[in-house]
Amino acid sequence: MRISPSRLFVLPSALLAGALALAPSAHAGETPGKAVALAADQLSWEDLAAKGVGVMVADVEGHHAKGAWHGFVKFPVASKSGVHAHSSALRLVVVSGTFRYGSDPDHEQPYGPGSYVFIPANHPHSNSQPDGAVVYVEQSGKYDNKPAGH
Repeated sequence: MRISPSRLFVLPSALLAGALALAPSAHAGETPGKAVALAADQLSWEDLAAKGVGVMVADVEGHHAKGAWHGFVKFPVASKSGVHAHSSALRLVVVSGTFRYGSDPDHEQPYGPGSYVFIPANHPHSNSQPDGAVVYVEQSGKYDNKPAGH
């Protein structure tokens, strides 16, 4: 299965930063009409148990284990996920490293910083991060990772 080119494209980092800054919804602890800026060293990282050893998540809005959320996921060098799906769609932007994505490990393609990937709900796919990666993720439901066929 080939990935539709309309589902994947590269965004300049400045465009991503501008889009995130203009997002209309309020994040936890935010006051409407007031700016919020978080430096990378202010993110609170925790294990993303549903994903695998060494994979970390930093929630920016919501909580990944409870419902809709936005945040960052950090994959260690050489991490891999077999074919799996998620109950709700994911939108992700590669911040650093290389995020390989495809219908299965043999069909993964590399996406570097600034790349955008949309993964529909219940869409089987695999991913790997040979050099490690950090991605920004938005998901309308809680994070889960269902192995293919389940």
